[in-house]
Amino acid sequence: MRLQSGKQLMETLNGIQENLVYLLPEMVLVLGIIFLIAFDLVFDRKKSVGLAAIAFFTLVFVVFWLVFSFPIQQQPVQLMNGLLQTSPQTAVLKLIFTVSGVVILFMASRSEVFKKLFFQSSEVPIAVLGLLLGVFLMTMSIHWLMVYIAIELVSISSYLLVGLSPGKKNAEAGMKYLLYGGAASAVMLFGMSWLYGLTGTLHFYSDTFLAGIQAADPLVMATAFILLLFGVLFKLGAFPMHTWAPDVYEVAPIPIVALFAVVPKVAALFLLWQISDIDRAITGAWEQWVSVLAIGGMILGNFGAIWQRNAKRMLAYSSIAHAAFLLSALLLGELAYQVLFFYVMVYALMTLAAFFLIQIFEQRLNALRFESFHGLGKPFPYLSILLLVVMLALIGLPPTAGFNAKFYLFAGLWNTYESSGQEVVLWVLISGVANTVVALFYYLKLPYLLFFKTTSVEVNKVMVNKVKRDCLFGTLIVIPLLLIFFRSDALVDLLNNVNFTF
Repeated sequence: MRLQSGKQLMETLNGIQENLVYLLPEMVLVLGIIFLIAFDLVFDRKKSVGLAAIAFFTLVFVVFWLVFSFPIQQQPVQLMNGLLQTSPQTAVLKLIFTVSGVVILFMASRSEVFKKLFFQSSEVPIAVLGLLLGVFLMTMSIHWLMVYIAIELVSISSYLLVGLSPGKKNAEAGMKYLLYGGAASAVMLFGMSWLYGLTGTLHFYSDTFLAGIQAADPLVMATAFILLLFGVLFKLGAFPMHTWAPDVYEVAPIPIVALFAVVPKVAALFLLWQISDIDRAITGAWEQWVSVLAIGGMILGNFGAIWQRNAKRMLAYSSIAHAAFLLSALLLGELAYQVLFFYVMVYALMTLAAFFLIQIFEQRLNALRFESFHGLGKPFPYLSILLLVVMLALIGLPPTAGFNAKFYLFAGLWNTYESSGQEVVLWVLISGVANTVVALFYYLKLPYLLFFKTTSVEVNKVMVNKVKRDCLFGTLIVIPLLLIFFRSDALVDLLNNVNFTF
């Protein structure tokens, strides 16, 4: 191996220095983790305020940096010798992830139980920042080794977030999550080894990689990509790698569940979209694969949710169904980016709002199983109306942004069917519409119990005041769902400003 000359070394160092400007959000997250560890080691008692401040400040700084750095991220730029690539799309995704992280930490700070879990020591906020760092890298990865490292960082952080929660059920769910995740990662790594053996490179946008996969046997390449999908679908929580979700969602603290329902799911979806381009270059079966996964996820998620008697388990099956709807957007070809990003933004709002309101019911009113919701709409009408709005949004009914998201998706599927003539796209569209009707039966169950059943709960003034304060913050999350319905063009214009076109 020859040593670099002085000129070559300077060029390499200058390249790394230029890359650091684009990697500032990731570096800030790493610094935040270091500060959390140091603060936890220095202070023995009364450190919850400091830990919360460090975590909040880290994420808020990243949000401001991402917003104000959009002008320098308008063109794709490869970083670290082709391991990563930044673009306007990755910047938008990072912003969604970071804002979700801020909301998650705020949810924890509004609960005495979760505040103690999150900020009594540094483990949980470190795991949250580690998960965010993992999804940042996952969305930028254009090299299979970096994809694996990013997914493992997300996975390990997720296992810790579930396992650090006290209780035997949490330990059991965490162990199941770890075993399923370990198996999925092993299968995915095996598939990557096949790709490397067949192509001689791990950079999945290089000419060598594309030439290698086109020269290989289609059946062998299809097998390799199926193995890869195991790991990605596991993080997406999509059919058939969804079995961990109901148990984990039921026992994990609500802020952590909300984090799982939005952040890793969206990152895995974006990675899957990148893989779809490669698969289309190999075989013509991508649409069939995605259609089977989407239809299976819609049916299992929606019909599974009907039989649930726990609000968190219901939302777990709901997330499986929404993962299927997000997958179906991958069938739209050139329209996929536009519909995906609109749906992702609305989905993040709906999911965070739903879990925040469910947390209010659980923490303030001890309501989590369906029978405990009976009649609470009368003493707490405003909170119940907010929940009704969110349930309508999750169904996809007006006057909420959920209607706009599903309308764009269904319209895109119909246009794709008309232009391509592929019957599988039509079947996905029919399944989506039919399952939206099925969703009425479980999403509207909670509002029905709130307003049309009677309660024996004794309401006191302290309880009412706490709920009112929480509802103020809940309103800030729910209002955008109404505003986007009436002014969805504003969100479309915002996407157009970062190189999206509608």
